[in-house]
Amino acid sequence: MSLKYLLSFRNIIIPVAVIVCAILYHEDLTLYFNTFKTEVKTGVYSEQELAQFNGIEKSNLYLAVLGVVFDVTKGKKYYEKGSGYHYFVGKDGSRALVTGDFKDESQDKDHVMDLSCNELSTVLHWRNTFEKKYDEIGILSGRFYDNNGDETAYTRELKNKLKQCDLEKANTKEENLKYPPCNIAWSEAEGTKVWCTTSSGGIRRSWTGVPRQLYSPGVDKPRCICLNLNDKTTSSRLITEYKNCPETATTCFIMT
Repeated sequence: MSLKYLLSFRNIIIPVAVIVCAILYHEDLTLYFNTFKTEVKTGVYSEQELAQFNGIEKSNLYLAVLGVVFDVTKGKKYYEKGSGYHYFVGKDGSRALVTGDFKDESQDKDHVMDLSCNELSTVLHWRNTFEKKYDEIGILSGRFYDNNGDETAYTRELKNKLKQCDLEKANTKEENLKYPPCNIAWSEAEGTKVWCTTSSGGIRRSWTGVPRQLYSPGVDKPRCICLNLNDKTTSSRLITEYKNCPETATTCFIMT
């Protein structure tokens, strides 16, 4: 028996190596990864067995994402030899879903622990796409599952990392609600223009705010945020005004 995850993202299509910023604040990665139902699968594949399903040694085309094996034979035009995604066939090449390195045949081609939270989101989106389009037929023995189909220590560690990602996203979302991003534009005549509205940063609110620079620990450059001057809970230690911009102005120009 193995795990089939109920992946419930909205209709999202993410190309290889492209990370969509909007997913940062809207999904629970841990829930996305952990929610599953148990079904009987055809079996547990070894790396050698999976490698045979490449359309050459065996006619069917199989691939794995995060240790879950999918039959992509009906997508033959995308995965057969000579096609753009043939690299993924017969192996777990999860890492290349974000790196775009279709020549990686190293032992780390399915190693994802060092990927960022954004990149892990992308891999999970890909797995969701495969589950919707193709049959999940088993699991791959190796990094994510053992020979009995049970989760490895690596998978448990990955789940813990996803929990941390969720905490980071929750904190970022909370910070963005308190300090929404500015609108930013640039022109040769005016330089960089930053301004605030009641919907700047894609966050609708009842107040407009004024542009300020917010410094975050461990980040070299500040980001432009809209500060609510009536919010008495604001900490001023990491927030600075823009030079040559009136304190209450909703628009500032930054000449560089």
